[in-house]
Amino acid sequence: MADKAEIKDTSCFDPVFLDLGIEVYTYEYIEKLRKEENSNNIIAQKGSQEVFLSCDADICIFGGKRGGSKTYSLLLEALNDVKNPYFYASLLRKEKEDSRKTGGIIDVSDQVYGQFGTYNRAQQDMTWNFHTGGKLKFDYYSDSFEDFKKRFQGLAMSMIGVDEITHMAYEYFKYLLTSNRNAHNIKNRFRGTCNPDPDSWVATFIDWWIGEDGTPIPERNGVVRYCFMYGETVAEIYWGDSKQEVYEQAKDRIDRLWRKEYEQFGTKEDMFIKSVTFIEGKLEENIKLMKSDPNYLANLANQSEEQVARDLDGNWKFKTAGVGLITYEDMDRMFHNAYQNQGLRCITCDVAFDGGDKCVMWYWEGFHAKDIRVIGVDSKKTVDYAKEFMQLHNVLEENFCYDLNGLGQIFKGFFPKARPFNNKEMPTNGDRTMFENLKAECAYLCVQRIKAAGYSIEAFLQGRKFSGKNYKSVTLQNILLTERKAMAQDDKDTDKNWKLISKPEMKKLIGRSPDFFESFFMREYFEIAKKKVARTGLWML
Repeated sequence: MADKAEIKDTSCFDPVFLDLGIEVYTYEYIEKLRKEENSNNIIAQKGSQEVFLSCDADICIFGGKRGGSKTYSLLLEALNDVKNPYFYASLLRKEKEDSRKTGGIIDVSDQVYGQFGTYNRAQQDMTWNFHTGGKLKFDYYSDSFEDFKKRFQGLAMSMIGVDEITHMAYEYFKYLLTSNRNAHNIKNRFRGTCNPDPDSWVATFIDWWIGEDGTPIPERNGVVRYCFMYGETVAEIYWGDSKQEVYEQAKDRIDRLWRKEYEQFGTKEDMFIKSVTFIEGKLEENIKLMKSDPNYLANLANQSEEQVARDLDGNWKFKTAGVGLITYEDMDRMFHNAYQNQGLRCITCDVAFDGGDKCVMWYWEGFHAKDIRVIGVDSKKTVDYAKEFMQLHNVLEENFCYDLNGLGQIFKGFFPKARPFNNKEMPTNGDRTMFENLKAECAYLCVQRIKAAGYSIEAFLQGRKFSGKNYKSVTLQNILLTERKAMAQDDKDTDKNWKLISKPEMKKLIGRSPDFFESFFMREYFEIAKKKVARTGLWML
């Protein structure tokens, strides 16, 4: 193996070796292979990383087991154009600090790009400036969608990479594609890396490459398909095995967008239809890691059954915690929905004090979440904050709803006119044939309203950051995207009644208590209460 210091030129027609024991094949070298006899078989026999680095699809998702060198491969991909003075690339993670962590993608990038340029570590820059004039910037996407669009509007990037793309909303992904362009004949490409997440839009996007058992289909690994990404959701994409097949499906839509002036640049099929592939990442191919730390397998194996299935088996469909109810697309619609502000002005509160979970209070105008208060203080200060929050928004005590179970008992003496929410109480219909309890009924109604675009959230709130158990400085939008996974239906004894998975299962699934979502779906309690009054003439106590 060549020493890293000996590497001077990555544009040659020979494989380039780096110090992690990985062969890097340039586009020129792969093109040479493709012209040779049986070249497709040669490429097919290469490891997943070589397949990824030689991929010429417009969009490539490199996903699978933990430890499969996916992030490192994302860095290596830029070597194809590192000497081009017009090369501009962007590699994104969710939070800006994700890239800056010790041992993270920025630290590792020095191994790859150190001989080709200099890195500006300023927080507002985070850019590799290559000696020939090209640039590669580390960026993020945790801000609101409108702010995100403003930051990327007008940019031209020949390469865009997203590390852990399952964390990115589909809407952001589609907008990034509008910046994947250049006027210097550089191969435009979008690359995403990730671990399996059955609740993400990516799972739907790559479904053709995944078998019924949730694992990638070997003979489809790296196979290129084609698509026309019409609409606002991943389910609306037109797919086919050829550009012509896609065009025939989307002909009416594409023809309406076509202009005669475009003919000089190419055909409808070439200009409107993108090529896509999925490549499975494999831990067993990361020889450097396996030799250096064979005990890493134990780290992956000593987790929950579900996490082992994802991290070690690379399974995209395995779930042990019930049936997921709210999709990324559902959440995206809510985040960008018109104001649903007709109706009651009220506050809902999931009670907690210092030393554990967060106390989360939502202020509602109809079904529009107008404000939020998140605190972690002692009981006396929590009561004071709740009173202050009601006064701030002129909400009557009668329209203040709090979780009665557990710590909420302390609130009873301080808010005698408020609406205590007993989540174990009997459902509205007076028996448990339909729902297990009042909590299940509220959660079910909330899920249905979210899917029907019946909720909205104040835009500026979505970018506000919070910290708590197992999360630090995370935006409200991303907190809700994570916690919506806890809103899962228990798939055991489904013939009895509808119920949520248990609280321990929720914590196991997302790593903490879903405080934000549990106080969110309490908004439905007021609607249930109206039905109770109409049915019995009595208010729910």
